[in-house]
Amino acid sequence: IRLSLVGSEMCIRDRYFLPTWKVRRALRKAASRGIDVRLLLTSQHTDNQPVRYAGQRFYPALLRAGVRIFEYQPRFTHLKMVLVDDWVSLGSCNFDHWNLRFNLDANLEAVDAKLNEQVVACFTRDFELSTQITLEYIRSLPLAQRLQQRLWGWLNSLTIKFFRHR
Repeated sequence: IRLSLVGSEMCIRDRYFLPTWKVRRALRKAASRGIDVRLLLTSQHTDNQPVRYAGQRFYPALLRAGVRIFEYQPRFTHLKMVLVDDWVSLGSCNFDHWNLRFNLDANLEAVDAKLNEQVVACFTRDFELSTQITLEYIRSLPLAQRLQQRLWGWLNSLTIKFFRHR
C-alpha cells in the first residue's frame, strides 16, 4: 500500500498492525501536519495475540504524534481498509512487514463517490463500536502485558532481520 498523505483525513483499518518504520514515520508526519489520522485495529478478539502485542509497542510514539488509535470491540474482524479523503483501498494487505515485503496480498484502490460513502459509513459505525486507546491507558497496562509487547515485538524484529538478510 502506498501512503500518499496529502489530504485532511486518513482512516486505516488493519488486522495485523506491524507497520514498517517508513509507514510509522508517514503516519506520525501526517498527524503532525494536522491530518486527522485514525487507526482501527484489533482488540482482544484476535486469532493471533502475539501479533497484537508486537504491534502495540508502536502505540506510544504514534499517540504522542497525534495519531488516534481505536481497538474494535465486538468481535473478530479481518477487514483491511484505508480511506484518505476520497481515495479508498480495500483488500487483503495488512500494514506489516510480511505483506509489504514477502506476502502476495493485493488491494483494490479507487476514487469513487458511492464506494467512498459506504466506506465512510463503515468506519463511522465501527469507530463507535471501538475503544479509543490513550497514553494513559497504555501506561496503566499490567507489567505482564507490557513485557509481552516487548517480547513479541523483539521476536518480530528478529524474524524480519533474519529474512531480510536471506
